[in-house]
This record gives sequence, structure tokens and C-alpha cells, in this order.
Amino acid sequence: MTTLIETAPNSQDSAAPTPLEGQVEAYKRDGFIIIDDVLQGDELARVQAGFDRAQAVTRVDWEAGRAAGKGVSENGEYYASDTFHGRKYFDIYPLHLLEQDDACVEMITHPRLFPFLSATVGEDVQTATIQVRVLEPQTAEDAQEEGGYVNWHRDHRNDEAWRYTGRPLNTKVLVYLTDVGPDDGCTACVPGSHLWDHEPDHLEFKGMGGGESQPTKVRDQRDMPGMVAAEVKAGSAFLFNTRLWHTTLPNTGDRDRWAVLTLYCPFYQKQPGVTIEAAVALEASGKLNTPIRRQLFGLEPMTGANGYKRLAQHNGSDTDDRMFKGVRPAVMGEKVK
Repeated sequence: MTTLIETAPNSQDSAAPTPLEGQVEAYKRDGFIIIDDVLQGDELARVQAGFDRAQAVTRVDWEAGRAAGKGVSENGEYYASDTFHGRKYFDIYPLHLLEQDDACVEMITHPRLFPFLSATVGEDVQTATIQVRVLEPQTAEDAQEEGGYVNWHRDHRNDEAWRYTGRPLNTKVLVYLTDVGPDDGCTACVPGSHLWDHEPDHLEFKGMGGGESQPTKVRDQRDMPGMVAAEVKAGSAFLFNTRLWHTTLPNTGDRDRWAVLTLYCPFYQKQPGVTIEAAVALEASGKLNTPIRRQLFGLEPMTGANGYKRLAQHNGSDTDDRMFKGVRPAVMGEKVK
């Protein structure tokens, strides 16, 4: 197993790329990057305090449901073993965190994240899903028997459009609010696997997820060839292409793992209901008070650009973007070089 720690470009090399160019280059090659210290100091403390208040309320429902062995709380939060590997973790309704403190809203639209998201997903980037997740510690015996709370997988395995646009349709960002290492429920991935056309023998490896494949999982999660474990400190972020093969390793530490997982997508993709509900409530309370916040929460199209442009890669006038004026590959199915 390899532990991954972010490295910065050599500042002494005059030909070295800018920090953003280096991030984009690494992301295209490896399928992920780490951005350190997205949140720090008072800003991190405020988000952690808001997270603690929100999780305390949800935990009551989750523990009651887990004890009963079934069920979902009134607002749709998973908490029981019958709800797809929910026994080890619970999710908090996103608005419950976002309404706690303005720093929680800023985390989703943070200036340390936005330039990279704009350069990769596109200028019209917005949020899709927002997950607020608590992963509790598990025993060493449980970790040995079952692995972490999720299998090796791709979030999106059938998105073909990325081949033609040359950029991912979606980027997921995990902002960790607790330090995580190989024993704390950190993310593990296989660098470069977002470019694979094949699938590894992922059903051989341990990791929860339910289904009939559970008895076939005889290999440890850490035995996936080429895998690295992302060691990330509180306030830092792990960003990845959703075609990347990844998993969550067991949390055998001594405390819960806290993370906020935000999926970013182009503006033309639809947002799920819980994200729309959060956007409406935040708008009503005056918290979506900057152009970037309004764009990322889906209230306005990208600033200063035509909202339809990325539906077709145009090379002509934008007078009427409802008509396709771009250039498609000469042969459909041909990959972008």
C-alpha cells in the first residue's frame, strides 16, 4: 500500500507550471489531486462546530434506527443496515449543515476550489449533490472481515461524453473535517484508472455494499494493484474524476471521520431535490450573495458567458446557441486525442 501526500511543483524551475496548471496536469494524468488547507484557522473551526451541531441531531435518529435494524428517518437520511451499507455511517441533510454558519456555505464555493473546478469541469460549473457524512470507527475484527463501508467502484462508469469534451462531466470533492490516514477511513484510489476501458476484478475485494457478491469478497481492499491511500489533514480536500476507481478504507481509529462530499457538474445538468431545497432556503436567507455562490448553487448561469455554450463545442458565432454549430468527431466513438 502506498500513502499519497501532495507535492508542489518546483518553484526554482522557471519552466515549472503555475500551481493551477500543475493541478490540472496532475488531474488529467492521475484522475485526482489534493488541495491542502482549503479551510484553516477560524474558518475551519467554525465549519467543524457547525458540523458537530448538525450531526448531533441526526445521530439520534440514526442510532435509534440502527438499533431497530431498519428504517429511514422522516427527512430521508439513511441510518440502518437495511439501507445499503448504512450501518457504518450516516448522512446529514445538507441544509442542516449549510444553515449553521456562513463558513459552511463558503466551503462549497471556496476560492481555493473554484479556479480548479472552473478549469476542469468548465466555466459553467455548479453543484450537483452535497453529502454530509459521519463514518464511525469500527473494530479491527470488523475491518478484517468486511473491509470499509463501500466497495471498490467508479461513481460514473458509463459517461461517454467525457471522451469528446476532453474533460470530466463530474468532479467530486471531499473536504475532510478530521485528519485522515490509512487507518481513519481515508479514500484510496488507483491513479490513472479514470482512463481505463476495462474494469478490475473489484468484486473480489472486501468492502460493504450489499448484494449477492458479498460472499465472493475474499481479498483485502488494500490488495488492489496500484492503489494509493490519500493521507489528508483536516481542512484539506481530495478531488477526483468520478470515473476513477476508488474506495474508502476501514476506520479503525479512535474517532468519527467527518467529511463533506460535493459533486460538481456543468450547469446544464439537473440538480437533485435536496440541493435545490438548500439553494432556495439559502437564497431566502440572503446567503447566496455573490455571483459565484449563485452560480454554484444553480440560481444563475455562468457569469459573462452563454449558458448554452458547452452543450456544443462551438467554433462559430454565439448568436443563436440553440442551433448546433460545433465540430463533432469525424467518427462517432472516436476518442479525443
